[in-house]
Amino acid sequence: MSPTAATDRVSDAQRMLEQRFANPFLRRVLRSPLHRLASRWFVLVSYVGPKSGRRYRFPVAYAVAGGGIVAVTPEAESNWWKNFRRPMACRLWYRGQRREATGEVVTGEFAADLLDRYAAAHGLLARELGISENGGGRTAADEGARADVAVVLFRFD
Repeated sequence: MSPTAATDRVSDAQRMLEQRFANPFLRRVLRSPLHRLASRWFVLVSYVGPKSGRRYRFPVAYAVAGGGIVAVTPEAESNWWKNFRRPMACRLWYRGQRREATGEVVTGEFAADLLDRYAAAHGLLARELGISENGGGRTAADEGARADVAVVLFRFD
């Protein structure tokens, strides 16, 4: 078995575990009185898809920075971020409370600063995403970003 096939299999297994077990568990916990078990690290994002009209809810690791809540997702491994290329209304369950918010993809120099703050708050997770605390990460909008470290940065107000 080639190293790439093994990596793909692990990635697929991780994705399946995340979608079938971790995300449903975190969705329930983050909206419950037991939110303290996870709300220090995760926020629940909820929005209505502009084309489908369907409500989506998923947990994301977050950091508080730049006057809002900052989250990161790998560009190539998810599509939900595309709905936030323009500011979009959403709901957050943050530390056990539901809040109306506006989320959007952040780019440019402001994104680099927020990415550094996110990396400082989530060392191991940030390193897994290819982000370092000294500005080593690249956002998907950065010119010449490498595919293996391209991430999308969000800010929720």
